[in-house]
Amino acid sequence: MRVLLIAIASLMFVSGSAFADGHGTLAKSGVINFHTGWTCEYPTTPGSNDTAVGGVSCKGYTFSSDGSPALHEGVAGCYGAFDIKGDVVGKCSWSDADGDNLYTSFEGNAATNKGTNYITGGTGKYAGITGQGPWVCSGAAGGESMCNQSLTYEIK
Repeated sequence: MRVLLIAIASLMFVSGSAFADGHGTLAKSGVINFHTGWTCEYPTTPGSNDTAVGGVSCKGYTFSSDGSPALHEGVAGCYGAFDIKGDVVGKCSWSDADGDNLYTSFEGNAATNKGTNYITGGTGKYAGITGQGPWVCSGAAGGESMCNQSLTYEIK
């Protein structure tokens, strides 16, 4: 019995240390499917019809769309700028329940609420990650919206 308890304790220590940094919970390549509920502010600088520009500052929470731990139950923040044509660019920070972060830049069209996220880095299980994927948002009444995203990634 004593040998069995030592073997179980050793196994728990070895397996626990292998996953302590969170890298064990994300495959080296794949797709992360997630959705985010946002509240956004859109400060705008008035100008003539062809020169108006604005900013966007969004804060929200992210959840996995397929039950994986990647980008599940984390805080998200995006900051960007748009022009009169609807072109929008910016940067985002995403986290998960483990406190690991993923960083992206994005581009898209504010009128269609569609675009692409480009992975720029990460911490913890997202360290060394690269990739990209689409985003599509709906709603915007009162500055609230919901976005569906996916990121096809590789960790080197």
